[in-house]
Order: sequence, then structure tokens, then C-alpha cells
Amino acid sequence: MENIIKIKNIKLGNGAPKICVPVIEKTEKEIIKYIKYINKLPIDIIEFRADFYLEDIIENDEKNINDNIIDLSKDIKKITNKPILFTLRSDKEGGKIKNNSYDKIINIYKEVIENKCFDLIDLEILSLKEKDIKNLIKLSKEKNIKTILSNHNFNKTPSKKYIISLINKMIKLKCDIVKVAYMPKNKKDAIVLLDAITEIKDFPIIAISMGKLGIITRIFGSVMTFASAKSSSAPGQLEAMKLKYILDNIYDNFI
Repeated sequence: MENIIKIKNIKLGNGAPKICVPVIEKTEKEIIKYIKYINKLPIDIIEFRADFYLEDIIENDEKNINDNIIDLSKDIKKITNKPILFTLRSDKEGGKIKNNSYDKIINIYKEVIENKCFDLIDLEILSLKEKDIKNLIKLSKEKNIKTILSNHNFNKTPSKKYIISLINKMIKLKCDIVKVAYMPKNKKDAIVLLDAITEIKDFPIIAISMGKLGIITRIFGSVMTFASAKSSSAPGQLEAMKLKYILDNIYDNFI
């Protein structure tokens, strides 16, 4: 299996982890302003956390959800050439989207893919039905959009056996990249995560141990790492400029 994923001019899996900064602003104006700001930073990918933007829109049952996303994606493309990761994070995995919005979420994903709004999409393996995951991945491949299958737990780190089993299930579903992000309760938990991903050969993985105890995983072991600018989407994210400095020094001089 190919361990390098190319998205525009970015090669995930080649050299240092690529830096991704999330956008968690809630209005079109705020989103555009923030992307203009982070577009000037030495980062590689921008994550559009659409769950923050769509939370109220979905709750109010607005009919033009897809048009909003499509129009916003066009505006985003006018101000940045960086690859955009589209994420709809559920509330049970640290996001804003409630489970009772399931059908709307699937429809949004389909529209985003059909209209080629973004370069990369995040799909939660435990929040979506397997048949829908398979259909969305298939449709994404047809449109040359890369897929991340993800799992997040803000309360604990699962066992090594569980992590390996879940990652292998993700790989079998034919995604392009696997992402697992867990909260450590001690230093050993971060090591458990890193140990688990060493069992997975030749597949692009993002493995994050959150908070201060997991800082090391922001630097080693993943094809992509998430950083903050003015705001962060998860505990433990390093500031983008500082992370870039650390990665450049480590990977240029030692790896």
C-alpha cells in the first residue's frame, strides 16, 4: 500500500508531519477573515471545521445548507491555494453536530463531494453507518477527493489491541488516511498509542495523544499534525509558528 498521499503540492508521509490549522469560526465573515490570516503562516493544510459553522444552521432546519457550503467553498478557494480538509465533527467526538442530524450530515457530505468543494474530507468511523462510509469513500475516489477515517475519544486512551483492531478496520474500508486521537491519563497512554501505530505498516496515519502528556505525538509518528493559530480545536495543540520551528530543526538536522 502507498504510504505517501499527494494533495495538490503537499505530500503526506514524505518528511516531517505536515501542519494543519483548524478553522472553528462560526460565520462566513469570520471564516474568511481567519483563513486570510492563517494563509500567511508557514502551514500546509487548513481544516474547515464545518460543525462550528453549521451547528445553528442545522438546528434551525434551514433549507439552503448545501448552497451555503458550496458558496463558501468557492469564496475560500479565492483566498488560498492550500489544501482544505472538510470536517463535520460529532458532539460525541468533541464536535458540535448532534446525532439526530444524521440524514442531513450524509446529504451534506454527498453534496460537498459531488461539487468537489474541498480536497480532503474527514469521516468518523463510529458515528457513521458502514454502508454510508463505503458509499462516501467510493464517491470521493471518483471525484479525486482524499478521505480520512477518524476516531476521537476526549476521555481516555483505548488499549493497544483495540487501537490496532480499529485502524485495521479503517484500512479495510479503503480510506486514504487513518486518524486516531485520544486523551491520555498518564505518560504511558501516549506510549501505548505510539506503540500501536508501529504495528501498522505502510499506511498513512495521524495518531494524536491530546493534552500536555501527548505533546510528543504532535511531533513524531504522524503524516499530519494539528496546530493552533489564534484559537485551537483540541487540547495540546502547539502554536503553528513554534511547531514549524521545532519540526524544521528536528527533521532537517536529525531525521
